[in-house]
Amino acid sequence: MAVKISEFFVHHRHNTIAFIMLVEILLAVLGATAAWYLWDVLRMDPLFIIFLILGLLLAIQMMLTPLVYRITGHPLKIISQAIAHVSNDPIQTPPPDVNHPKYERSGLKAMVQTIYELAVSSHHEATEAKNDNSGPYRTILNNAPCGIVALNDQGEVVLANPIAPTHETTSSGLELELMFEQSNNLEMWLAQAKDTKVRDTKVWHRIADSIPGEDGRRIFDVVAYYNKNGEQNIEVILITIDRTAEYAPDDDNMDFIALAAHELRGPITVIRGYLDLLDDELKPLLQPDQQVLMDRLQVSAEQLSGYINNILNVSRYDRNHLSLHLHEEHLIDILKSLAPDLALRAKTKKRRLIFRIPTDLPTIAADRSSLSEVINNLIDNGIKYSQDDGEVIITAAVKGNFIEITVQDFGIGIPSAIVGNLFSKFYRSHRSRQQVSGTGLGLYICKAIIESHGGSIWVRSVEGEGSTFGFTMPIYSTVADKLGKDDNGNAQIIERADGWIKNHAMYRR
Repeated sequence: MAVKISEFFVHHRHNTIAFIMLVEILLAVLGATAAWYLWDVLRMDPLFIIFLILGLLLAIQMMLTPLVYRITGHPLKIISQAIAHVSNDPIQTPPPDVNHPKYERSGLKAMVQTIYELAVSSHHEATEAKNDNSGPYRTILNNAPCGIVALNDQGEVVLANPIAPTHETTSSGLELELMFEQSNNLEMWLAQAKDTKVRDTKVWHRIADSIPGEDGRRIFDVVAYYNKNGEQNIEVILITIDRTAEYAPDDDNMDFIALAAHELRGPITVIRGYLDLLDDELKPLLQPDQQVLMDRLQVSAEQLSGYINNILNVSRYDRNHLSLHLHEEHLIDILKSLAPDLALRAKTKKRRLIFRIPTDLPTIAADRSSLSEVINNLIDNGIKYSQDDGEVIITAAVKGNFIEITVQDFGIGIPSAIVGNLFSKFYRSHRSRQQVSGTGLGLYICKAIIESHGGSIWVRSVEGEGSTFGFTMPIYSTVADKLGKDDNGNAQIIERADGWIKNHAMYRR
């Protein structure tokens, strides 16, 4: 039978006293037994026996004290964890696990649940004016310079002001009209918050309400606030700030880059054709060093063609996975094909490349051209942002069903405030704009390519000490069956979301 909350302290006090008395009785019995043995069996001096027994009991009691405190003070630890979890303490404390039957019997589970209920309960009842659509709250809502959307505990839109990115459905309800990235969407954040948080806040940048090219497309920064069991069943408040005027030029830049890439595709195709023809015609006449040069020209032409295709894919499937065909590849072979050009680039910039790649790595499932672009881009960044005579270290290792590749430099590093934006399209920090040239597309394309392989990409950096970029590629044997079902296409190995609230996913089909 569970103990009532009002009786918890009395019950715990009785248990603590009983436990301590039991320990003391055991120590007394142990001391008496030892004294009898020393006196009756060993015939030792009585005074010596007294001091010896007292010393032993004191030592045993000192050793048992932490155990006694740990057992008797455990409920206080659980309650402290619960309070810290729901408080505004900047150090996040995980919630205590009180699902064991013993916690229910002792009343501790009810105590912790009460703490949570008190933390999320409203301290103020809603006034009638808040519910009055004609009152001042409605006036403020309608005239707010940003979009405001309220969601209930089922993820349904229950309130939105006129400029919020929502639209009416056939059932006269409202639906959210935002295109979150599949790997960082509102549904994922909300599910995690429901499981582990009482309150939480999340910010997204560059969230559009429609695909590129559509008339009236708007792009927002989105702030979400979650409050478990909020007033009037409203759990999530979304604030959407229209940043179209600032972000739209980047989309125009992407259109221009896509147009340029499209125009370049023709000449590159012609160049590749002539190189193939020359290779067939001149192969018997070429010296070995000339053949090496011809092979490198063909590889470079194929890489450039792959880069152009990736840019076109990014513009066509913006914020979506690229359509790739993956084959069994040896990472060491890909790196060997890239090493001469990378070494020349590093030498020109007075940098040193260090490859630490095991020769016995399993094969990976990869599109060679696309993966080469990622490796080139990350190593090139390491070279650009390093100091003179600095090292750029490339490593690889098996991580579960993946091969993890890392590129580490010891250069200027990245401020922690901007690390989260690095993989956004066209993002470049103020300092990087001043120090090195670039478009801000490189890491965005790298992210698209790696995720389209079924892997993930990450960065770890300390300002002034350097950065490490890493990404994972699936081991071929772990995905071979899925690739075989789709003619080596990547659709089967990419986890796609079924949608968000009322079929709103990262993009709409």
